[in-house]
Amino acid sequence: MSLSLPTYDQVLELPAQVDRVVPQEFIDVNGHMNIGRYLEIGGSALWLRCQEDLAMTDDYISSRGMSTFTAEHHLTYYAEILEGEEVSAHVRLVERSDKVLHTVTLIANRTRGQLACVLEATLVHMDMSTRRPTPFPDDVAELIDAGLKSDDLPWLPPLCGAMGVRRRS
Repeated sequence: MSLSLPTYDQVLELPAQVDRVVPQEFIDVNGHMNIGRYLEIGGSALWLRCQEDLAMTDDYISSRGMSTFTAEHHLTYYAEILEGEEVSAHVRLVERSDKVLHTVTLIANRTRGQLACVLEATLVHMDMSTRRPTPFPDDVAELIDAGLKSDDLPWLPPLCGAMGVRRRS
């Protein structure tokens, strides 16, 4: 488990998959961004990373009959996000097995210059015809490995410690 948080500048070392201003409809009765919107922003960023860098596009699903399902996720909040503030979401690939990808999406409050939230997730690669886990094809595994290498930064990703790639002995 990684207990230290990356600095705001370290988060920005990762490309932003999502960059937006928080609209009024994202705000809840407490005057800050609603819990569901953190998941929406983080999930959208993760999906974009899978599409853009890992070739898991809509065509991948329709032509190859494979996709990923989220098996587990964990949200940790570090700072509020308010209406009108600019946020960005940055995905870091952490680890993989032949069927599972462990990721961390860091949501930055660009207006305040701080890490606001971390969405940690495990994705299971699925055969859509059987709806059962299946290994990543070699070409996709190579793209994931390249992403893992490019995301291997000198700071540890903030992990909850309760999830990840499980290895069978």
